[in-house]
Amino acid sequence: MTEESSQSPSGRREGPTSLVVSKTGPRLGLGLGRAGPERARRVVERWKDAGLFLPALVAIALLSAAIAKSTDVALYGRYAKEALAAPVFHLLPKEYPALSLVVFLIPKVLGVAYWFGFALVCAVACLAAVLSTDGLDKYPGWSKRTSIYLLLGALPVLFTRYDIVPVLATVLAVENARRRQWGRAWAWATVGGLLKLFPFLLLPGFLLIEKAQTGKWALRRGMVATAPILLVGAVQTWLAPGSTVSPLRFELHRGLELSSLQGSLTLLTDPIHLHWIGAFGSVEVVGHGRVLMGVLVTAVGALALGALWWLAGHGRLSVEALSLAVLSVAVLADKAFAPQYLIWLVPLWAYWPLRQGWVAAAALTTLVYPILYGLHAAFGYSFYFATAGGALRNTVLIVASARWFAGQLRATRLTGDEGLAPLTLPATMTGDRWRRPLSSLSVQPASQVRS
Repeated sequence: MTEESSQSPSGRREGPTSLVVSKTGPRLGLGLGRAGPERARRVVERWKDAGLFLPALVAIALLSAAIAKSTDVALYGRYAKEALAAPVFHLLPKEYPALSLVVFLIPKVLGVAYWFGFALVCAVACLAAVLSTDGLDKYPGWSKRTSIYLLLGALPVLFTRYDIVPVLATVLAVENARRRQWGRAWAWATVGGLLKLFPFLLLPGFLLIEKAQTGKWALRRGMVATAPILLVGAVQTWLAPGSTVSPLRFELHRGLELSSLQGSLTLLTDPIHLHWIGAFGSVEVVGHGRVLMGVLVTAVGALALGALWWLAGHGRLSVEALSLAVLSVAVLADKAFAPQYLIWLVPLWAYWPLRQGWVAAAALTTLVYPILYGLHAAFGYSFYFATAGGALRNTVLIVASARWFAGQLRATRLTGDEGLAPLTLPATMTGDRWRRPLSSLSVQPASQVRS
């Protein structure tokens, strides 16, 4: 068992604290490496930590999936059917990576209605994600906060989009990275990226933080991670020529989804001539400044990612802070900010105590979809309301995330330790609200930590 020194509210180093690994294995995932009874106990404790929020989340999301009859789920079912038609696997999803087909095929073999089978797959992934980290020890309340955010912002899409599956891989990648189990972190991020591209953006940060911690470049790890990507690409090209770059072409040619940041800026620059079209599986906003807004946001997003990786390379950001910042930039810079994209941020938000801005952003996401979308479908209301709601959500999210990020930089500057866990930082340094008392934090004297 290794030890690290804790920090008092005054910023001074105090006695040793145990942070890392028990004799039976690391506290990771659903208790991997632990004996059966201990593993079950940890899962039960995490379930209790979530309270009624987690069962309510699963039940309401299942009910929503039953009522909605999502067109996305129908599309997944069509992709699964086409993939199995002779010659098999010669028709692959055009807007998703080829490995996503594994998720789409599983409901086919369950012997139930496709929408229900898909909802069950998402429910299992959701439970695994919420119960995958030890929120009772290192991050008290993690499971509860994750459930609350999902209840507020992702109910209509949680079991009708497949994002929760690659999000599970993302959570496991970050958890391994913050324990410095870099090989597993790269493996999970690669799996997530092969399902949906976002997790690939975590890998440069992992590389830079490991270099900052060890003084060595883990180039071999990068080469090993590249191998399955090249293998999947080669097999995909052989089975369905041209399909490998299909998701990139889809993203390049699509317009601006109405609740995206680019869509919000188009609303501000051309509010008079704004109109909407249905294309690429979403409602797109069209205005005179849309091309300029797309280029501008993409350029700013690329610069922001570069700045974040530079900060990580100089030891200014922890793994969890960098991962949240990178995915926040990626989501905001994308041409679409579909409601399911919020699912990517929620598990990383939950590393910190509930923040009013993030709670509001989650609630506003539900306001946009399904409420304002529903008003258009039911009463023919203009999409102006949904676009304006998306702009308000984006503004709140940017302000809340900027305040959080400034707090992280301030904290690492004052402590000089980028490896501190978020909840071990004094409240005055991070600016977090609704923080638990320091006495409830998980960093304990070594003599009090359970082995």
